[in-house]
Parts: sequence; C-alpha cells; structure tokens
Amino acid sequence: MPPELAGREQVIEDGRVVSARAKLRKAERGQMLIGSRGVGKTSLLKWLAEDARQAGVIPVIAEIQNDSQGIEELSAKMKDALHALDYVSKVKTGVRESFAVLGNFIRKFAVKIGPVGVEVETCAGLGESGNIESDLSAVLLTAARAAKASGTAIGLYIDELQNMQLATLSGIIVSLHQAAQELLPLYLIGSGLPTVRGLVAKSKTYAERMFNYEEIGALDASASSDAIRKPMKAMNVDIEDKALSAIFKMSGGYPFFLQECGYQVWQRAERSPITAKDVKGAARDVEERLDRNFFAVRLDRISELERRFLRVMADVPGGDERPISAIAKAMGRSANSLSMLRRSLIRKGVLYSSTPGMVSYTVPQFGAYLKRTFSL
Repeated sequence: MPPELAGREQVIEDGRVVSARAKLRKAERGQMLIGSRGVGKTSLLKWLAEDARQAGVIPVIAEIQNDSQGIEELSAKMKDALHALDYVSKVKTGVRESFAVLGNFIRKFAVKIGPVGVEVETCAGLGESGNIESDLSAVLLTAARAAKASGTAIGLYIDELQNMQLATLSGIIVSLHQAAQELLPLYLIGSGLPTVRGLVAKSKTYAERMFNYEEIGALDASASSDAIRKPMKAMNVDIEDKALSAIFKMSGGYPFFLQECGYQVWQRAERSPITAKDVKGAARDVEERLDRNFFAVRLDRISELERRFLRVMADVPGGDERPISAIAKAMGRSANSLSMLRRSLIRKGVLYSSTPGMVSYTVPQFGAYLKRTFSL
C-alpha cells in the first residue's frame, strides 16, 4: 500500500458514498475501477474496503485468479464475512440462514473451503439448484437481508474482475439488481482491465447502468509530486522541485513506477534536500529493478513466437491500442493466422482487447521495455 494515494481523492469520495448509502439502504450505483496494471487499482480497492470496514460495513475482499470462476474465492470470503456479521449481529436468525444457504452452495458446487464453521440447519431449496447464477444470487441476497437486520451492509470488493467467468458475474449482477429493488444493503466495487466494461455489459442487458466507471491511469505532475513529497516530508526530508520533475518524467506518473523511483532515490540520497542529481544517479537502478521485477516476469510463460508478436507490436504506430492487421503485416502473416496467438497472450495476461481488431499491453511502457531488451 503506498503511503500517499495522491490524485485519487474523487475516486475515494465516490467509493465512500457508495458504501455509506448502502448502509443507509439508499439506492446507489456501484463503482468500477478500470485501467492497465501498475496504476494503483488494487491499492485503491483495498483502501476503500478498509475504509468501509472502519465505517461499520462488512467487506468481502476477493481477487479472481486467471481462468477462475471465482466460486471458491468468493465462497471463502463470504464465509469470513458471515462470521464477522455473526459477531456483531444481535439478530442471529438471518445470519444462520445465510450460513445454511452458503453451506448448500458449497456442497452443490463442490467448493473446497471446508465447512462453514457453525452448526446450522439445512435451508432446503436455496443455493442448491445447480444453476450458478441463481444459487450465487441466493447466497448474496440472504447475506444482504441478514446485514439489513443487523444495521450494516455487505460490500463486495472484487479485484481482477476481468478473469471472472460470465455465469459467476451474472449471479452477482442479478443479486445487486434484486437488492436495489428491495433496498437491501449490498453493493459491488470492482477493479480490473478495461475489458471489464464489456464483460459487465455482456452479463445482463441492464448491467451497464448499474455502475459508474472510474478510469484509473497515470497521475499528473502535481499529484505525482504529492505522492513523493508528502511521505518524505513526514520523515522530515525535503526534495527540490527539479528532482520531482525528473521523477515525474522518469515514471510517466504511473503509481507503481513512482513508488520504485521514490524508493531508489531515497536509498541513494545522503542528505536533505534531495536533488535532481540524486534522481539522475538512481535512474539506472530504477530501470533495472523495473525490468527485472515488473516487466520480465510477464514473459515467464511466453513462447518465442509470442515474444516476437509482442516485440513487433512495440514498433507499430499507435497509442494504447494497436491494430492486429498492422502487427500481422509487419510479421508477414495474415490477421486471421494470429488469432490463436492473440488469445494465448490475452489468457496469459500480457494483452487485452477492448476494441475489436485492436490489442493493448496490460502494463504501461511495456513496448519501451521490449524495444530496449529484445531485437528483431
């Protein structure tokens, strides 16, 4: 977690409104934090979840792994949430029913998280139809009703949402829609790659209007300066404006890169104030650490042909998105012949496609890394 979430004040305020209104049983759209990797989506999500916890909400914090339905992760975190709800609730009946429905769900889908941890009677018919959409909805709605009786709310904070299978996401969307109609205290704040927008729209026809989408990207120069200066000031260390400008130029304003720059400059500087010379001296260390620990790990499961695709893509003109047709032409191939290669790279989390016929790197400045590291 970065020591300063600079430049994200509006996103944080919007997230607080979502959780506060849910607890008051007032209708409110959920929130989707979308952007490439390294821009701080996960840090924001975790901060919002902890902030909600401090305000008396029960957060369900889950990360959806690659090619996962997310059933086991969600079930395990729902179990933890129900135990937390049971601890604070004075109305145990609804909580026990929630445990029973979750138990049905776990048994029906052979979820391997162990027993729910409390003795409950079977709740026949709920959470055991075998339809993931309706059964997951039953789990979430019974939990929301129990939260209502206890004067709190259930907040779903789901990271890497683009990895969730459609049926699982549909179950969440259905429960949120029903909760809004019944004014139940249940909401979702999710984060993921820009493809999340299309996935949500595909899940249910009405899903698009249920969320506000927050584009999380690089910080501007002012916010980047705050992200570096404020933590240093807390340690009684000053930094010159020229040094901050050099860090912004080096990092491009991307939060993960800013953290690495700040760390290396702090390690190198011998006295306050930190100068542009200190930043220049740390530049090679920053680049080497990012290459080794941020960029290179993306290529661990990449074949030679896939690596060539990625390297050629770096030379194709364009902004965040590059046309498949141009990449194919540069490789001397047809666009259709690259479809399996494209799908493989998307599955491995290196590329994403939010526009037909276009692809983007999932991490910022990846093309520049490939250019300086691999030759064609």
